[in-house]
Amino acid sequence: MRKHKKAIGLIAFVVIGYLLINIKAVIYGVQQGAGQVEVLWNAQDIDDLLIDPNFPDSTKEKFKYIAEVKAFSEEFLGLKQTENYSTFYDQKGKPILWVVTASPEFEIKAYEWSFPIAGSFPYKGAFNIENAKKEKAEMDSKGYDTELDEVNAWSTLGWFKDPVLSSMLQRGPGSLAELIIHESVHATLYVKDSATFNENLASFIGKLGAQEFLAYKFGKQSEELKNYRASFVRRNDYKDFLREEINDLNDFYKNMDSTLTIEFKRALKTQKINEIKEGLFKIDFFSNSLKGREWLREVEFNNAYFSGFSTYSSDLPKLERQLQTEFDGDLKKMVTSFKEKYESL
Repeated sequence: MRKHKKAIGLIAFVVIGYLLINIKAVIYGVQQGAGQVEVLWNAQDIDDLLIDPNFPDSTKEKFKYIAEVKAFSEEFLGLKQTENYSTFYDQKGKPILWVVTASPEFEIKAYEWSFPIAGSFPYKGAFNIENAKKEKAEMDSKGYDTELDEVNAWSTLGWFKDPVLSSMLQRGPGSLAELIIHESVHATLYVKDSATFNENLASFIGKLGAQEFLAYKFGKQSEELKNYRASFVRRNDYKDFLREEINDLNDFYKNMDSTLTIEFKRALKTQKINEIKEGLFKIDFFSNSLKGREWLREVEFNNAYFSGFSTYSSDLPKLERQLQTEFDGDLKKMVTSFKEKYESL
């Protein structure tokens, strides 16, 4: 009995010690859990809404469309069958989740937050805007470039039943299909401590999978498919341009004279980033230069922005080559192979 009590005491000591050492992570986990529970608890069953005569028919059609996208992605893309998107959460026009990203002042490298079990992530989410602002301010005070963004979709990686969010329903057919497939990729495969791989893969399969779905549902010559493809022609030009500029900027930082004052380094950095902004006009990225100027004033180009871009887009060309050379352009073969190759959370 005495040994038994000692064992219990030792376990309690270890647990308490762990909680004290990781108190910030524990508090954060409780806050995130409460936010997630609030969403899940207040989500409505879509089957009930479909038979509710008072619920808008236009929204019911969106629900049916999402169900079609999900079924297609499971059958033709090899994504995991889940109960996701069988419930609906009405945000009532309000954002509910924000993420903070950070990067060193003179290096494009995402700062990573580490969490027990889940691993490391190059972003930190918050269901409370004040908590998100506090996290951003803390990283600012440490000298990092930071960015705070609203999030309108996320995946719980199959741990919970992800709902359809009301903000999703504002998207067009192609964008909505891409979003559902993107998040479904995360529920299928999410490799621990490999956010860049995970996000690039989801972005890649989301975009190509959406095209396959639109061709399947509306036809290869449909307006829906043509409009969707037209919508990301400029996005692709932007991504190609920015990938190259980020590589150049990284080299610029590495070769920067270490004897320069911090003020002079910052001036050189500002000049370099302004050159990147002007480069967008040289490649005719903006169809309207005035609106382009307005957009650039709203979006803070800094290392946090560039590292966030890389998390989602740096490896897309490599994945395209891999799809064609290893899988003969077959997305389902690619997904199946990756599921067998990698261990998912």
